[in-house]
Amino acid sequence: MASSVSNPQPYKRQRVRKACVPCRERKRKCNGKSPCEMCVAYGYGCHYSDDDGLSAPSRVQQVDERPHGSKNRPYVPSSINRNETRSIDTQNVTNQDNIDSAKSRYTIQHSAVAFPRSLGLELRSANPPRLHSFAWHCGIRPEENPNSHVLLSDLITREDYYRISKAYFSVVHPIFDVVDPEQLAKNVEKYWDGDVKTLGYGAVIAGVIALGSFFLGNLGHPREMDVVQYAKGILDDPTFSRIPTVEQVSAWVLRTIYLRATSRPHVAWLASCMTIHLSEAIGLHHGIDREDLAMTSNVSLKRTAEHTRRLFWCAWSINTILSYDYGRSSVSLNKITCKPVKETDGNYTTHLVELAQLIPTDSMNASATQLLNALAAVHESPNAHQFLSLTKGDICLSLYRRLRLLNHILDKSVVLQIIDIGNAALSAAYALVKLDQAWWNVLSTSFQYVCVLLAIDTPESLSHVAAAMRSLDNITQVLGTHIAFEAQKTAKLLLEDSMKKKRQEIQQLEQATHQRSTIETTHLLDIDWDALLDPSDTLNFM
Repeated sequence: MASSVSNPQPYKRQRVRKACVPCRERKRKCNGKSPCEMCVAYGYGCHYSDDDGLSAPSRVQQVDERPHGSKNRPYVPSSINRNETRSIDTQNVTNQDNIDSAKSRYTIQHSAVAFPRSLGLELRSANPPRLHSFAWHCGIRPEENPNSHVLLSDLITREDYYRISKAYFSVVHPIFDVVDPEQLAKNVEKYWDGDVKTLGYGAVIAGVIALGSFFLGNLGHPREMDVVQYAKGILDDPTFSRIPTVEQVSAWVLRTIYLRATSRPHVAWLASCMTIHLSEAIGLHHGIDREDLAMTSNVSLKRTAEHTRRLFWCAWSINTILSYDYGRSSVSLNKITCKPVKETDGNYTTHLVELAQLIPTDSMNASATQLLNALAAVHESPNAHQFLSLTKGDICLSLYRRLRLLNHILDKSVVLQIIDIGNAALSAAYALVKLDQAWWNVLSTSFQYVCVLLAIDTPESLSHVAAAMRSLDNITQVLGTHIAFEAQKTAKLLLEDSMKKKRQEIQQLEQATHQRSTIETTHLLDIDWDALLDPSDTLNFM
């Protein structure tokens, strides 16, 4: 190392031929790329002077529009943070947010991590501090050691993956479009060929396998749970979790879906919150178009941007709907500027996002008017897919439960809207369960709908209880699980309690009728029938 420092000739020769303007001004080593590694690391606006063979505007244009070669270094658009050279307006710099180029990390300017660098730029430092968590803790203990993992290829063969992934892409992908099929296919081949660079991507592959196996039912892979644990181990491994990536967000979305379908609500809710926090950490909520979001260099930036938008809105929709159904707070982001996803044939992500956006923003303090407006909007939304019909049912029943807490008396038209949504959800649930697509809401929506019909307690709602119970019974028989039988038993107990309550009310009414007839009978016994029947006294009687 000493010899390389003592010999400045290579550095001087490279600087004369290829050094960019910021590196020349700061007397830093430049590797001649566009952008160079030094400018990427420190956020400088990399550009070259005219005597380097390219004019400065053309170089800057390459920085803004052309992907650079490194997969691990993010693209920083000028609209987000282009920390230029000394000629930049430092006041504008301190009002913008930061992208950590080396770690793919989005940081707002008033963060403790970003402030030292912002201060250095404001002071026009020749060597401003890098975006780093300076003095975040005292450094008394070392960080966690990486975990040991078995290879995913030791749990499942490549042939089994392709068989199971077909179920994933036919059932899950049309609704939750969080994985790029072409990118996945390339990384699957690399992973099974032993490429160590794809180990972090193994959590995404494992998530696809787990969900595909789940929706194959009895035909699923016998080591499905081992694959789930493998994905969890990768996501929890400090080696990968220290630096947030788009792949981690995708893997966490897949894990959330699996946990929602198999585990307790609290666990699934925590996982959904984690996906939003990771999305914020890399700036997905701002729809940042960066080349590092593509795993392969030949993926176009436009396609990558659309994929990341779909990924963010899927994660946001899951967290919003799940939190509203569970009665917990969803993750609130300061500002979302991510563009909406485009609607495509055979893909229903747009419809899912639109349903989630119908939920009142202040879900815990929404007024009855806001809830009724949201319910009407949900009723008007199309039943584009059977899963979306179930999702409409989930949101509708959640809205009703909040209206009930407000002691709002429902109009007949509102009751009919709830019944219309609930009946469509029942039909969709039975159709999906017969296809062995055991989405979580084929059972939960059906059970909750029975409860809501009994709670509304009007002639219109009670007339649909029998059909709803039959559907719940049919779904239970097809599923044949403990949770299904438990829900069926609970619904029957509630129905019996409702009937018992009705009988008690009828008895109370009958008692009132019996008391009245006794009083009338006693009064008739005191009538002077002789005077009443005497024709001579009729006029006086009248």
